[in-house]
Amino acid sequence: MSHIAEDVIDATSGVTEGSPLDALRAARPEVRARTQSSYAALFDSAGSGGLPAHERFAVAMRVAQLHKASTLAVHYRDRLALEAQGEQTAAGVTARLAAILRHADKVTLRPADATRADLNALAAQGLGEAEIVTLSQIIAFVAYQVRVAASLALIAEFA
Repeated sequence: MSHIAEDVIDATSGVTEGSPLDALRAARPEVRARTQSSYAALFDSAGSGGLPAHERFAVAMRVAQLHKASTLAVHYRDRLALEAQGEQTAAGVTARLAAILRHADKVTLRPADATRADLNALAAQGLGEAEIVTLSQIIAFVAYQVRVAASLALIAEFA
């Protein structure tokens, strides 16, 4: 299988094998590989930091939406839908997930406003330290993906 099918940034940015953007990304194979392995660690590992998969994908989708990265948001929406088929999850948004999404909104849109009280609100919904760290990693990682995809789009526009 080629790296295109395995690489989320390539797939969501429209990078095709043999294209100029593919050649550009191939010039930094370690970045490409480590970015994708970070994705796998956060989203493909069973029990990644204690957060259930549906919460991880819901947060990733929300962060991508907040950044107006529609293709990436669709990717995470599709992964969330696949996860929901395989999990016995309660219908609707739980109080826990609502708190997680509020936190993702704040850290994404107004990070300087985040305080210890925000972490306490997550703890009050049952999130442990490892889950809060994983949540923070997901928010940061999706923001990174958005910036790489935006850079590729800009390069493609002027190529």
